[in-house]
Amino acid sequence: MRIFLSALLFLAISSVYAQNTISGVVLDASNQDQLAFVNIYFPDLEKGAATDENGRFSIENLPSGSYNILFSMIGYETQSLKLIIPSTEYIEIKLTPSAIEMQSIIISTPFHKLQRDNVMKVEQKSIKDLKTKGAVTLADGITNIAGVESVTTGMGIGKPVIRGLSSNRVVVYTQGVRLENQQFGGEHGLGLSDAGVESVEVIKGPASLLYGSDALGGVLYLNPERFAEEGTSSGDLGANYFSNTQGFNTSASFKTSENNWKFLFRGSLAEHSDYDTEDYRVTNTRFREQDFKAGVGYQVSKFKTEFRYNVNHSKLGIPEEIGEQSTNKTPLLPYQDITNHVMSSKSTVFFNDSRLDINLGYIYNDRKEFEEEHDHDEDEEHEEEDHDEEEHHDEEDHDDDILEAALHMKLKTANYDVKYSLPQLGKFETIFGVQGMHQTNSNYGEEELIPDATTNDFGILGTSHIHFEKADIQIGARFDTRTIDVLNGLNKSFESFNGAFGVKTDIAKNLTTRVNLATGFRAPNLSELTSDGSMKVQTVMKLEMKT
Repeated sequence: MRIFLSALLFLAISSVYAQNTISGVVLDASNQDQLAFVNIYFPDLEKGAATDENGRFSIENLPSGSYNILFSMIGYETQSLKLIIPSTEYIEIKLTPSAIEMQSIIISTPFHKLQRDNVMKVEQKSIKDLKTKGAVTLADGITNIAGVESVTTGMGIGKPVIRGLSSNRVVVYTQGVRLENQQFGGEHGLGLSDAGVESVEVIKGPASLLYGSDALGGVLYLNPERFAEEGTSSGDLGANYFSNTQGFNTSASFKTSENNWKFLFRGSLAEHSDYDTEDYRVTNTRFREQDFKAGVGYQVSKFKTEFRYNVNHSKLGIPEEIGEQSTNKTPLLPYQDITNHVMSSKSTVFFNDSRLDINLGYIYNDRKEFEEEHDHDEDEEHEEEDHDEEEHHDEEDHDDDILEAALHMKLKTANYDVKYSLPQLGKFETIFGVQGMHQTNSNYGEEELIPDATTNDFGILGTSHIHFEKADIQIGARFDTRTIDVLNGLNKSFESFNGAFGVKTDIAKNLTTRVNLATGFRAPNLSELTSDGSMKVQTVMKLEMKT
């Protein structure tokens, strides 16, 4: 491992001196007018600029290689150009007026293309659009995406459902790494705030080729907000009030970029009382969520890296029966107290005709659940003590007693995702990669939903995008293994092989057809192997046609 990291560092340092510049102009295709303030962006480099008042632009410090560059502006069709750097050519781009909203690069697919160029159909929505429809939480907002629902327990607890599948059948990615937070439980929500999330992408149906065995139902991919543009600083402060819950969501951020370094900070707070219906308030749907995000990035000519950290602390009421009617915001028993830490590292080394992407993540999920019965047991124990000496002491320590959770689980997950994009060979773009996960579950409370155990996943994949004059084809294959070691001696291992094939063709100018065929495999998870009954390996085959 040390040799591998040392090699990456050497490659990064040895390539920082290759700097190139491109320049050009952007015109209106209908009348040849020069367009000012057109957004120009390299998705792979996460670097961009805008045209000046004369429609001209210049971007410096670009590494040698082949990259996609986007030109976008409201009222015009987004244009993508494949550019080989270094280039002395003066670039002239003509944008076509269009009433269709601007397209963005799809991050959740391996080749990072515009949606119209993707073989696989991916739904993408900005968080801004989801909020305009009145979403209180992220889990609530994703239900505004076609084909996506949410299983909820009150307002604060929700998990995604894609085409009827959820829990361990849907994979969630945040900050570029896989999220693990005991998602097997019916009352275990996302544990993420929409503050600091730029957009949401949804892959529907089996995506095992790209994301492993658990992506049987699909993938929910959350893109974090971008860093500030080079040489700029910005901040924002916002708040929303919801009359139904008499609650609020607030958020504040600051980000800056200077001399190859980028910094980002964001804090948010959400607090809501019980949800109000026509006849009553739904008791104990109240919740409080605190969230903090930070990021630091560094970029030179042929190397970029970023580290992001997110901590989310939530107190979530668990509704049972209709009872207290109030607008208090402190959850009643039973409730959950969850702290979720997500640390991610994303690095890219650019070679002349290829690139190496390394994503590393560590997720620490600390879940506590408090119940009335557990609290009553605590009180009964105190009644047996000497009240003459302990009565005053018990009153002072009552809050501490409640903090002794009936259920207390700690899930620690380290995962990695390494992909190498080969030089383009004729019509072929090809990527090979390895992905894996090491996970431990530990119990500290009186109750246990699942035992102490260790899970290890490993997968290797290859996929190619083939360009033809009138069609695009994507093919791929993947091999996965999973081992689960339980503390009491249970040991299970699973293996699978999956493949995918897709084709996209433009039947007419504004008519595109996609056909995708994929197999999916899902190995049992810890909760299924250690519960009553038997669990079999799940497989699925998907044939999808869209026009």
